[in-house]
Amino acid sequence: MGFTTVDAVAAHYPGFQRGVTNQNPADTQIQTWIDNQASRITARATARGFDLTNLETANPEAYTLLGMMNEVGAAADLGDALFAMIGPNGPAQGWANPNALRTTCEEMLVELTRGSYDKLFVPLAKTGDVYPQLGGIAGQETDPTDPEDDLNLAFRKNDVY
Repeated sequence: MGFTTVDAVAAHYPGFQRGVTNQNPADTQIQTWIDNQASRITARATARGFDLTNLETANPEAYTLLGMMNEVGAAADLGDALFAMIGPNGPAQGWANPNALRTTCEEMLVELTRGSYDKLFVPLAKTGDVYPQLGGIAGQETDPTDPEDDLNLAFRKNDVY
């Protein structure tokens, strides 16, 4: 089961007609792409230690993020199929570029793997950016016009050696 719907995926391609006889690709194929992408997302989220049980009601923001990842990944799969059928010179009819969607999906998966979304899933998660916690800039003077009062005169900001 995916985090998005066939309708949301197909909406990226407004000229794509659904519900017609011999629809190609069929809704069942689109659902398969959704499920495949959802499996990749679930694997990475589980590897980060996130509990996805009842996520839709327990954490709607996190569910929306996973839904967006799922949607753009499956839309890229659908776009690849559609563009393969119309050929390189066929009219794109204002459709989304599947390569851009694929890039977005892959970047979001990398961000999920790196922990960029950890605070969304676990509010008490540590952050990689310590500036808000410490309130300063490590190892750097904040005002170059302040006189130095310490005795270490060997290295000063803006000195050339």
